[in-house]
Amino acid sequence: MDMRKSLKRILLFIVITLTISAKEFRIMTYNIYGGRLANGTKIGQSIKRYKPDFIALQEVDKFTKRSNIKDITKDIADELGYNYYYFQKSRDFDSGEFGISFVSKYPIETIQTYELPSIGIEKRQVIAAKIEKTVFGKSVLIINTHLDYKQEAKNEELNSLLIMSEIVEGDIKFLSGDLNILPTTEYYKQITQNWKDMYLDGDKAGIRNNDDPRIDYILGDLSGNWKIKESFFINDDTQEWTKLSDHLPYMSIVDIK
Repeated sequence: MDMRKSLKRILLFIVITLTISAKEFRIMTYNIYGGRLANGTKIGQSIKRYKPDFIALQEVDKFTKRSNIKDITKDIADELGYNYYYFQKSRDFDSGEFGISFVSKYPIETIQTYELPSIGIEKRQVIAAKIEKTVFGKSVLIINTHLDYKQEAKNEELNSLLIMSEIVEGDIKFLSGDLNILPTTEYYKQITQNWKDMYLDGDKAGIRNNDDPRIDYILGDLSGNWKIKESFFINDDTQEWTKLSDHLPYMSIVDIK
C-alpha cells in the first residue's frame, strides 16, 4: 500500500514537472496596410484581448504624413504596455519611412537585419529578433519579413531568405510575415521542406477568409522543442476588422518545451 502511494506521488510529480516546464508563447503576424485605416493606438486596442507575446508587423509607417507623423510601432507597444519594439526601413515614403517592425512583451537579446534581393524602390527586409534565453530556458528566434508579390523576384528572394534563416542562431526558430505565397505553389512546397506551417485547421487550410487565398504565415522549425496548441486568423465579431487593414491578424499559440 505504501509503495502504491509512493508511486502515485512520483507520477504526480512527473506530471506537474512536465506541465511547469512547458511555457506558452503567443505569436501574431499582422500586415497593417501602412496604418492608413487605423492608427497604432487603435490597432493595439484591437489586438490586446488576444494577449500576443510577440507581434510581427508588415507595411508599417513611421513619421509619415498619412500617419500624422506617428511612430505606429511605438504606439502599438505603448497601448499593449510592452517595452521592446523595433522598426526596419524598407524605403523612404511620404516625408517619413515605410517598412516592417515587431513588438515584444519579452526582453530581446539580439536583433539582426538583412536585406533580400529586391526589385524596385522598396527593399525587402528581414528582422530576426532573439528573446532572452532566461525567458524560456532556450533561445527563441522570431524572423519577420514581407516578401515581394512580383513573380520575377520570388526565386532569388526566397532562396536568400531560406539561407539567412539557417545562418541565424536560435534553439527554436519561428518564421513569420506576409510571404505573398499561396499554399498551392511550388514556393510553398520549397519553404515547408524545412519549416512547419502552423495553420492546420482541416478544410480551412489555405483560406484567409471566405474569399481570399492565404499569404500570411507563421511557421516553426523542425527542432521538436515546441508544440502547436492553436493557430487561427482573427475575424471575430468584436469589431469590423476590415476597417483596420486589408489583412487579418494571424496568431499561433505554442508551448515551448
